[in-house]
Amino acid sequence: GVEFDPELHTSWAFHGGLSENLESIVSCRMAGFQPLAAGSRGSLVWGSGTYFAREARYVSEGGFCGKPNPDGTRQMLLCLLMTGLPCLGDPQHKGVLPFRNKPHRYHSSVDSLSSPEIFITQHAGAALPAYLITFS
Repeated sequence: GVEFDPELHTSWAFHGGLSENLESIVSCRMAGFQPLAAGSRGSLVWGSGTYFAREARYVSEGGFCGKPNPDGTRQMLLCLLMTGLPCLGDPQHKGVLPFRNKPHRYHSSVDSLSSPEIFITQHAGAALPAYLITFS
């Protein structure tokens, strides 16, 4: 079988936002995702960081894609996440996750350890935008 390596966990997940913000994430690698500035809309249910969803429907129907563009389209990103070993998210997580085994901290947080639907990353380099999806 495949040997478990906790340092190499990855997941594909969706991220919504205003079209100009998504374009900035894609076109400017230096700016990219900014977990410290994330959550400005009060979405800190599982702690601070950049939020991603396993299902595109959660992003589109949950209002996370912002207002439609003048042509009626909206956008979201499909990203490759380096989740590492996640912990259960908590509103008290403020950018630094708890220790899993000192001096090692968890790498990301999730809404459920058994079947995560929401992923929260605290590091800008933990998410790589792969596809910009435009839909109506």
